[in-house]
This record gives sequence, C-alpha cells and structure tokens, in this order.
Amino acid sequence: MKSVFRSAGALLICAFAPAVPAGDDTAYLAELQSQARQQRLSEQTEWTRLLHVQPSRWGGRGESTLDYPGFFLAADGKTDAAAELDATLAAFFDDRLLDGEPRQCRYKGRYEWLKAQLAFEPARLPVARCDKFEEWFSGLNTAGLTLVFASNDLGSPSSMFGHTLLRLDARGEQGDQRLLAYAVNYAAATSRDAGMLYALKGLGGFYQGHFSVMPYYEKVKEYERFEHRDLWEYPLHMDGAMRTRVLWHLWELRGVGSDYFFFTENCSFQLLSLLEAADPALNLTARFRRGAPYTIPIDSVRALQRSGLLGEPAFRPASAHRLQHHYRELPSASQDWALDYVAGVAGLDDGRYTGAGESAQAGMLEVAHDKLYFEYQQRELERGTGLPRARALLAERSRNPAESPFTPVPRPSFSPEQGHGSGRASLGLRVADADHVLGLLGLRPAYHDRLDPPQGYLAGGEIEFLAAEAAFDDEHLRLEQLRLLKVEAVGTRDALFKPWSWFTSAGLDRARPLAPDSGSAGGFIDGGGGMSWTPLERLQTYAFGMLSLQGNSDLDQGYDFAGGLRLGVASQRWSPLTAELQAEWLGGIAGAALERQRLRAELQWNHGVADGLRLGWRLDRRDGETDQAPEIRWMHFF
Repeated sequence: MKSVFRSAGALLICAFAPAVPAGDDTAYLAELQSQARQQRLSEQTEWTRLLHVQPSRWGGRGESTLDYPGFFLAADGKTDAAAELDATLAAFFDDRLLDGEPRQCRYKGRYEWLKAQLAFEPARLPVARCDKFEEWFSGLNTAGLTLVFASNDLGSPSSMFGHTLLRLDARGEQGDQRLLAYAVNYAAATSRDAGMLYALKGLGGFYQGHFSVMPYYEKVKEYERFEHRDLWEYPLHMDGAMRTRVLWHLWELRGVGSDYFFFTENCSFQLLSLLEAADPALNLTARFRRGAPYTIPIDSVRALQRSGLLGEPAFRPASAHRLQHHYRELPSASQDWALDYVAGVAGLDDGRYTGAGESAQAGMLEVAHDKLYFEYQQRELERGTGLPRARALLAERSRNPAESPFTPVPRPSFSPEQGHGSGRASLGLRVADADHVLGLLGLRPAYHDRLDPPQGYLAGGEIEFLAAEAAFDDEHLRLEQLRLLKVEAVGTRDALFKPWSWFTSAGLDRARPLAPDSGSAGGFIDGGGGMSWTPLERLQTYAFGMLSLQGNSDLDQGYDFAGGLRLGVASQRWSPLTAELQAEWLGGIAGAALERQRLRAELQWNHGVADGLRLGWRLDRRDGETDQAPEIRWMHFF
C-alpha cells in the first residue's frame, strides 16, 4: 500500500512541478531570461499591464489587482513582475497542456509580446498550434470595439452608478444586427445576497469578479427590458493591431477572478485595465489609483474620451422610455382603451378600438401589448391572466397591415459623459447671526444632487458618497456634516407606471447645525418611502413618510428617535437655474420627547457643467428654539 501512495505522490509531483527544459532548450531558456533582464522587460509598461500590476500608493513594489492564483506562474508572481516573466518564459518550453491547450496559447497576450521583444527562434522554441484560440478568434470576427454605458438605476444597489461593458462588433453588422454581436462583461458573482449584507460584502471585496463573453442581446434584454436602463454605445477608435492585442489579453483572462470592490476594482476599472493592453501609450486607470480612490462607470467613459478613443455614441432607449413615448403619441381615447384593455375592462370589440383607423389601431395594439409585458415582468400580472390577452393582441396585430405609427424616441440633448464631473468642491459663507459669519468648505467625491447641473443625469435622483462640509472662522475649524451615503430614488408616477420612491442617508451631523455654537457631532441614520409626481416637465414634487435616529451627547437623552413627513418640490425647468424647496415635520417616538421642523430653500445658477453658484436659506426649529441662516456657496465640479 505504501508503494501505491509513493507512486501516486510521484505522479502528482510530476504533474504540477514546473517543467525543466533539457539540453539546448535549457540553454536557450537561460539566454532568453538573460536577454529579458538586460532589456528590463519586466519593468516595461506592456508587461505590467498584462499582469494588471498597479503601482503602490505608498511607494515600493506594486502588485496585480488580479487575485486568482492560477493566473500567475511564479509563486510570488502577483507582486514580483520579474519572477513572473522568468516563469512565463519557462512555461513556453513546457509541452504539457494546460486547460486543454499549450501554454503558449493559454497565455496568448504574454507570448505574443515576449515573442516580439525577444525574437524567439522557432527551431529552438517551436511555435505551438493554438486551435482553440483560433476557433474562438475567427468566430468572433471582430472588426470594431464599442464601449456600452448602461445608465444608472436607483432601484438597484449594484446599478446606482451605472455599468460599462464592451461589445465586439463583427464584420458586416449594422444597426440592430449588432444585437447578435458578442459582449465582454465584468461582474461580481453575488449569489442571492441582498440588502445590508450585499452592501457590506461589496464594499469589503468579499465577492469574486470575472470576465465573461456572451451575446450582446442578452445584456440588452437585461438592462433595457428588465431594469429600464438606457444604453449608450460609444465606438472606440482602435486599429486592427490594438483590437487584436485586446482579444489576446481577453483570452488569457478566461476564468481569472479578482476581488470585486464596488467603488474601486469594479466593472469599469477592470474593463479599462483590459483596454490598456491595446497600447502602452494609454493611461486609463492612473487617475483612479492616484487621484480619485474610486472608479465610477461614467468617469471611465470620460477617461476614454480624454484618451481620444471615444466616438460619437448611439442611443438605445429603455423599453419603459419607448413605451412612455409611444403612449404620449396616442390620442386620449386610445390611451384610455389601451389601459382598460390591460386592466381587463375593455376588449377588441370596444367602440374606441373598432372606430379607429388601421394606423391608430396598430398603435393601440402595440402600446397595450408592451404595457402587458411590463406588468408581467414586474409580477403585477399573472401568466394565466396576461398571456391570453397578449396572444389576442398579437393575433390582431398580425392581421393589421399598417406600419407602426410611432416616431423614434428622441435622443437626449446631452449624452452621459457630457454631464458634470462626479467630484465636487465648494467654498461658501453662512450668516449664523449678526456676529457669526462662518466660512464653509465642502468636498464630495461622488456623485449628484438635484441642484447640480442636470445635463446627462437622471432627473430627480440623488446619490452622494462621503460628502463632507466643514465650517471655519478666525479661531476654529470644525466638521459640520459627513454623509457616508445618501440615496434618493424618486420615481415619477403617471398613468403607465406607479413606482414607489424612497430615500436613505447616514453619517455625522450636529444636533443644532445652524446655531452659532453648534455643539458636537454625532451619528445619524434616516430614511423613508413615498411617492413622486411631475405636474409639469422637469418640475417634480414628492412626499415621504420618514424615520430618523440621531445619537449625540448634546441631546438630553443622548439620542433622538423621530418619525414624520418630508415634502418637497424641485425644478430643473428654467435652465441654467435649478431650485428646490423642502420641508420636514418630525415628532419623537418610542419615548423620545422631540418636536422639530426644518425648512430649506435653495436656488443654483449653473455655469455650464463645471461651476455653479448656490444660494440657500435654512430654518431649524427644535423644541421651541429656532435657528436660521442664509448661505452662499460656489460649487466646482471635477
């Protein structure tokens, strides 16, 4: 029995130990490794890009952002680019298969670059046949690369900042034929985690992210139909050699995972890292390592724009937006029939339908069918109820020879990358009273509030991350407020869609933030749900029921727990002005004695998308004591 184990152990050692070339092969490997050291190839940008090595923030040797051990051939290859280069050259002499292919093929990007630098001699290092790669490469038939930006969806935590992916456009494909192209996507495998666990694991890097290649229409179906997200498709100006280098590198990234961090090493950062393999002159990820310690998808689009790679985008509206546009183009009676049909209170024998012309009937059938589809997707309609109605609509539409009567959905005036920068710095003044004028300093790394320039952003939604403000006078500098995260998802209710709106925020604040001596800072968390309406275009009203919990040593009980109501109206109608009026009423609950009212009125004049001047007045009445202050701030977006 012992001899069996010894034999099995010997086989395992032979299977996993690095192969050592024999004879002339050993000598040639030593020559190549020596040449690589003399040319300092391990320090070249092309090599460190292929390993995804990022420089250390604190000096010293950098390390790869990839965490899958199988990607590295040297034991310390993640942190030692020179050792990884030596091990890679040695692997090219190993004729055993790895994942069913020669190592020269498995590490295609590395092999082709090292071959070009060291001029491999085929007689001494024979070229391997890469049948699997050639079949994959020719099957893609890639003639162009397109960056796709899926707009943000405030209803989904993983989609709040948007998403980017890469489309591989095949030769001869035009227009909607490109739905049949392949897409390169980098995403985290999150299983079924949700809520706070999902957020904490995503922030801490507990998920693994992977590249995958899939039909583009699958992603379009997911974003456009299920998540109601517009898509912007940016052609990339890359020649054939650059595209080939990207595909070589993508091939060797198959199955390679890395720790996924929602704000740093996310879909956009890894996609930029892939594209950097195209050309050493590209420097797409540096800003997100040295400047901003976070990567927001729209900022990755801007990084490609600054590099000169980005072309004019095509707009692919979400199905929800297309349905809204089609619905508005119907006459009022046709709109009513479509909604009544979906509700099951009208049929194809209704006079509003039978009395319409063929073209009008075609539009009514299409709107009713699309509305049925959305209700089914949102699980507001059972299959047994909705399917017969949908089949009747399709059968009727097949008998109607009229073309669809609708015009195309208008392309927005601004594409996402034309909006303001994600970062914002501010400088201002607050007049607490006649004797107290405070200077204000603010910094918000990300992302957008309702008063910011609206071009390129979702109307009404707010996301702020690590937004801090400090106040100062001749003697003191103090932290006024820190919002770790603020999200407000305001979904407008109309005849077609009736979403619920919600908000949440958490951070540090003061018990009486407007008082001349505002005391100490303490933690808070608040949130609520409600509804929003748009009585006029770009004029939004909202109402929330809310709860607020605040802990502070300046409070009588050390904490306040309150519930109440928040009402507001916000306007983006009169460009370049944006405005908002918001009021809150809070009363103590669970034994907390509190009566509080807050009022905030703000107006901002936006100078393009880079700067804005914000005027505001706030009132805070707490247990009979009233503080109020006018404020002025200059905002700069970067």
